[in-house]
This record gives sequence, C-alpha cells and structure tokens, in this order.
Amino acid sequence: MDIDLFSITDPKVILTGARGSGKTRTCLHWVDQARQAGWKVAGMVCPAVFERGRKTGIDAVDLSSGVRRRLANQVDRDTGDIVADHWDFYADVLTWGNDVLGSIRQCDLLVVDELGPLEISRQKGWVKAFETLKKCRCRLSVVVIRPELMGEAAHLWPDAAIIDLDA
Repeated sequence: MDIDLFSITDPKVILTGARGSGKTRTCLHWVDQARQAGWKVAGMVCPAVFERGRKTGIDAVDLSSGVRRRLANQVDRDTGDIVADHWDFYADVLTWGNDVLGSIRQCDLLVVDELGPLEISRQKGWVKAFETLKKCRCRLSVVVIRPELMGEAAHLWPDAAIIDLDA
C-alpha cells in the first residue's frame, strides 16, 4: 500500500500493521517524498536484513546522517539459546540510536521505526524517542507501533491519527 505523504493532514501519525506488512517500506517511501520536496528529515528506520531469502537481522539507519548500523541479529533457534522474540540486540547500537533520537529538536518529518515492547513495556531501548515525539518542532511525526501495542500507543498519543496497513 503506497500512501502519499502529502495526503496526511494530521501532524502526528501512528503507523501500524502486522509483521511484514510494509511499515518500514512505507516510512522509507515517505522519507523519499519528503526529501524530494526539500523537507528536513530526522529519526530512525529499521530495515530488515535478508540473507538467501531469510530475515537474519535488523539494521538501524539515522535518517539525518545516513549512518547504518546492525541493531540485532536473529538467534539460531536450533542452538537452544533463550532470547525473547529470537533477536539479539546490540546494546551499543541501542544507546547510539537513543542518543540520535534524543538529539532531534526540529525537522519537517520525524520518523521513529519502531517503538516496541522494549520501549513501551520495559522502558528500555529508544526511550528518548518519547520525549522527542512530545517536544520536537516538526510538520509531521510518525511512530511505528506493532498492533499488539496499539492500546498503550493510543493512550500515549491520543491525538495521533492511526494508519493501519492491514485495514
């Protein structure tokens, strides 16, 4: 589903959808549209990394600088390791991303892809994004939230428009 960035009239948007529904792809589409229009873009996107057709990792990309770092690798389920959701996150990259998000003060498009259980349920990870989403002076802020966390997200951002890629 290609949604045009400029069709969005609300200044705050929660983007949701099932895994694999295109949330990050939609964010990247909006980033491209914003940049083509001369907008200043900031925030983080987390594209999946595939090897031989299999999702093996997640990268984090700083939209201001273009710096890309490996955020997480999938833990091999056959090893017997116990890791939540089968992802092994790199603490230094979480810290880096948190610092990037915490330093944003003003932009035209702010993208936070994504705030998940780590941030919403455990108050870890990219927690500085909450304050940035509240205080950043921007035309449009977009936060990606999984469907199972939409209750909490609606409470945190009651005035945000919701775009559900599964609807």
